[in-house]
Amino acid sequence: MGIIARQSIKGSIYSYLGAAIGFINVGLIMPQIFSTDEIGLTNLLIAVASIFGQFGSLGMVNVTLRQFPFFRDEKNKNNGFLFFLLAVGTLGFIICAVAYYISKPWLIAENIDKSPLFAEYVYLLIPLIFITIFHFLLDTYNRILFNASFGFFVKELLLRVLNLFGIVLFWLGVFDFNDFIIFYTLSYGIPTLLICLLLIYKNQFSLKPSFKLFTPSFTKEIISVALFGLVSGFSGIVVMQLDRYLINHYCDLSATGVYSTVFFFGSIILLPGRSLMRIAMSLIAQALKDNDLAQVNSIYRKSTTNLMVVGIALFLLIWGNVDNILGLLPAEYAIGKYVILYISLAHLFQMIAGISGEIIQFSKYYRQHVVIMSVLFICIVVFNVWLLPVLGITGAGIASAVSFFIYFLARFVYVKRKFGFQPFEHKHLWLLLIGVAVCFISYLIPKLGGIITDAIIRSIILCLLYIVPVYLFGFSEELNLVFDKYLKKIRKRS
Repeated sequence: MGIIARQSIKGSIYSYLGAAIGFINVGLIMPQIFSTDEIGLTNLLIAVASIFGQFGSLGMVNVTLRQFPFFRDEKNKNNGFLFFLLAVGTLGFIICAVAYYISKPWLIAENIDKSPLFAEYVYLLIPLIFITIFHFLLDTYNRILFNASFGFFVKELLLRVLNLFGIVLFWLGVFDFNDFIIFYTLSYGIPTLLICLLLIYKNQFSLKPSFKLFTPSFTKEIISVALFGLVSGFSGIVVMQLDRYLINHYCDLSATGVYSTVFFFGSIILLPGRSLMRIAMSLIAQALKDNDLAQVNSIYRKSTTNLMVVGIALFLLIWGNVDNILGLLPAEYAIGKYVILYISLAHLFQMIAGISGEIIQFSKYYRQHVVIMSVLFICIVVFNVWLLPVLGITGAGIASAVSFFIYFLARFVYVKRKFGFQPFEHKHLWLLLIGVAVCFISYLIPKLGGIITDAIIRSIILCLLYIVPVYLFGFSEELNLVFDKYLKKIRKRS
């Protein structure tokens, strides 16, 4: 856990600093100076490019995570793996470019009336797809070399700083919207470029091909891993981005803008989980390769407990301050109140699930992970198609919460049956009960002054009501060690 701890701490710092800047961007500035249509455009472009980009990676993210341990050899430049990775990525981009030009007339015709802004800027999908494909591939390669924290820095922090810079230039009148959206698109390429430069600096960027490992049996295995990774990864990214496309389809670009803005607040819950899971992936893959199931079980149990403790705390802070959050936004965003609730719940379920999905994905049962992801994909589509026309963007939030709860149960049951791992104990039930009790108490707290004053005081009260019993009962050994460390420093100073 040493590598996970160090990299996770760095990744979490970058993620939370990025979230703070993202809050300034998404929560404070953009709703005040951009129309909901313009906000919807930025999010829809990224959503569609992510779907195309995941397909264009042709399953190589999964191949990198599962098969790279067989290539790993610093003296031999990792046996030409990077050349192989980028060659497949180039093929994937060509396929996506052809698919884009075939579907472009339909995309324009579909959106010209209700979402004309998207139809006008649909051409930006090509550079965004290119950037997305190679970011997926190079970021994963960089991560498997245990440089994960740098990937967090450039994607979670630096990219948001660049976005803030573009927003400020638009606010000052230096950029018109056309200039902003071009800058916004190009800024997404900076993280990928910097990862390339880091790999070159560390002498880990070699395009020398090598085919000595590609025996017929190993090549067959790579193709199998890639095909299942393609379906699994494509389902995963579609699940995370499809709601925006469906909202644009059933509602309009303005509703997409409102949904995307309030979605950000619910997604804050995932930040600590994202950093830990991305870093744990490479160690899980290596441990499963070495058949070290004790190590896998240890990471699973600790991740579940720690992420549950942190996830509930963040849920309480977000939902307890929902009226303050909406008070910062223009009046048209009020319809997103319960979107925040349901998206927060959806992400809380993912936190509680820990790394169960990664265990399946990187084990010999990886084919079944595709089935589980397909179930999630079907649930997302069915519930959105059913609820969106009836409940609008709130329906999209409910669809996500129900779908991710089903996904959580499926992963938990499968890992328990195949591996015998069961990370939950009585303390997890007590954690939920404490969270429910604090959530109920939050409704009893009266309004305490203005938005900022109320948010600060309310957050302090909710944190104390939750953290004190969690600490006293010792639910998380790792988090208690952190608290003890800072308590000792406070005692020394006093």
